[in-house]
Amino acid sequence: MIARPHDRPPRPTLALLPGEERPSLIDPAKLDDWTGGWVARLAAPSAERMGAGPEQILWDVSAGSQARTAPNPKGGWTAVQRGPVRLWDRVEHAVQLWQAADEPHQERFGITVSAAGQRVWLGTEDGPGWNLPI
Repeated sequence: MIARPHDRPPRPTLALLPGEERPSLIDPAKLDDWTGGWVARLAAPSAERMGAGPEQILWDVSAGSQARTAPNPKGGWTAVQRGPVRLWDRVEHAVQLWQAADEPHQERFGITVSAAGQRVWLGTEDGPGWNLPI
């Protein structure tokens, strides 16, 4: 039996708004890799991801933050972000950590759960990691 037999609450329509523009430090298509997308979700757990390949969109409705990427005609990719949570900065940093470790599969990750919170880590418990919201 379904606990709540109703649709999810309505959300606003996504309007891509202007923001700070800069070159992306990573290939946005890395988020299409299953583990790459999972790492991005660790970095921005409340963001919804849309798009594919070089054209990614991240949207955090609760914070009002957005990030999007697109191919740059001069080469590489452009990232545009706005709002209090710098979504693409977080995703870039997480993906760069994953790439520096030779893009391991999820089996190389671990999780520590304590009364203080939850932390997903790469390699060893004191290695690079992400604190998850409680």
